[in-house]
Amino acid sequence: MPTTAPIPSRHPLVRGACILACMMLGLGAQAQEAAPAQLPTLEHRIRVGDTLEQLARRYLGDASLWRQLQVHNHNIDPLRLPPGNVLEIPMNLLRSASASVDYVQGRATISRSGDSSKGVERGQVLQEGDQLQLDPDAFVTVRLADGSSVRVQANSELTLRQLRRRGRAGSLQSVLELQQGGVEVDVPGRRDATRTLDVLTPVAATSVRGTRFEVQASAQGTAAAVERGRVVMGARQHPDTARPLAAGYGMAVRTDGQASAPTRLLPPPPTQDLPRLSEDAQWLNLPLPAVAGAQAYRVQVMADQDGAQVLRTALVQGTNARFAAVPDGQYWVQLRAVDELGIAGRKALAPLRVKAHPVAPLPQAPAPDAVSSAGATELLCTPVADAQAYVLQIAPLTDGQMPASADFQQPALQAQDSRECRLDVAALPPGRYAWRTASVRWVDGVRDQGPYLPPLGLTLATPPKAPGADDLQVQSHHGISTLYWPDAAGQRYHLQALAHAQDDTPALDLWLDRAQWTASGLPAGTWQVRIQVQDASGLLSAFSPARQVQILPLVHDGSGQVVGTGTGLGLELDY
Repeated sequence: MPTTAPIPSRHPLVRGACILACMMLGLGAQAQEAAPAQLPTLEHRIRVGDTLEQLARRYLGDASLWRQLQVHNHNIDPLRLPPGNVLEIPMNLLRSASASVDYVQGRATISRSGDSSKGVERGQVLQEGDQLQLDPDAFVTVRLADGSSVRVQANSELTLRQLRRRGRAGSLQSVLELQQGGVEVDVPGRRDATRTLDVLTPVAATSVRGTRFEVQASAQGTAAAVERGRVVMGARQHPDTARPLAAGYGMAVRTDGQASAPTRLLPPPPTQDLPRLSEDAQWLNLPLPAVAGAQAYRVQVMADQDGAQVLRTALVQGTNARFAAVPDGQYWVQLRAVDELGIAGRKALAPLRVKAHPVAPLPQAPAPDAVSSAGATELLCTPVADAQAYVLQIAPLTDGQMPASADFQQPALQAQDSRECRLDVAALPPGRYAWRTASVRWVDGVRDQGPYLPPLGLTLATPPKAPGADDLQVQSHHGISTLYWPDAAGQRYHLQALAHAQDDTPALDLWLDRAQWTASGLPAGTWQVRIQVQDASGLLSAFSPARQVQILPLVHDGSGQVVGTGTGLGLELDY
């Protein structure tokens, strides 16, 4: 366990500062193992008239503990306390205090000596020795007995190593051990020079008095950023390298003991281009603004402006942060640019409203950017389970205009609160359009409409004409009929043969690339043949009027050719 260097009252920063945080950073794991394991102590400069019993009552709340003070201080003579000397008060002799869980998001567990781990719950009372473990998507706010807030970030391990009170109802003396991850500490700024809150990391020991700052522990070392108050930070093995850090500055120490100079925090990222509204029910996408000198960005989505209730958090190396969606509501996005040393910069806050429910129905037909027949098109969408009605809108587009920029303030047609997810647009003239859908529900009698689906493009076009009755011409050669009709570039033809004009199921159904068909593949007899035209855009005409085609029972030779007669006709079978 790392040790904490005492903060002597003779330190020049202590005498004049009401808000002080002191960091002494160590070298690496090997150096720590060589150091004796001990918890922090308080220091009392002996005055004339002091006795061990008085000091035990004052600091420990129990005069009978004077003997423990004597033993800890090398069996000092209780009758001869030298004025001006420093007497150490072991913090582990102080009265126990407690903490509580103010907020929990995601999966976090607590391990307590002698008990198996269990899930952390809001309002849960924590005690000395409890260990918190947070999953990568978790966040926990711990409230100490003096009102200090410890915000434990995702993927962290934190042990409440010591929770003690000075005297019977005195100031809190706390030691937190951060094995990995990060914490943001907010100690109330009331003037109280006796209160301490120590945060230990694998390479750091931090003493806090009335300040707000952040500590991040990683495999590379420890980085700190001061938001409010003052910090003294240096390598633990080299106390003479300690440097004061004012608000707006940070410092980093690597695991090999190399400490950076005090560094000004990067400025808050600009937020004017951050979205103020998210309507995606699956993802929360946040484009990140550029900050000169930033190597990454710490992004948090919070339920409160102060950052005590974090729902999503990530360290992003890129230009976009993507999170799983959060429930509908009002939130805050907090951004911090992180420099090459791993020090987080100043915070930027932006409001964010999430309104994604009820989700919009998915389009069923026509397909996106489809070309459909003017006068015979209907917009269809897929019903949504928790929706009671639907809104469908279609608006015209000008030449070159994209669907996303369509003006839906005055749609060409609209279905408002329709019980069915459909809209007939047969009355619209040919042209380019954009259409969109939304779901509607009623909550306690109040209409609640969800977001619109992004608009889809649609082109309504005049369909091709089917061949008329006079356009279908039949020619016969050797008794075999061939049907012809007018051809056009880019067209295909859908041919059906029916035994009777009223039949619903054709006996022959095929597609042709040429405007002709030689009767085959059907039994001998009289057939009703009809043609449908498809143009290059995929639009279909109606079917043409049926044309009667006769198929004769002809004789074929061994190669499949019709056996002819002297008259030029095919030889028919005689049944």
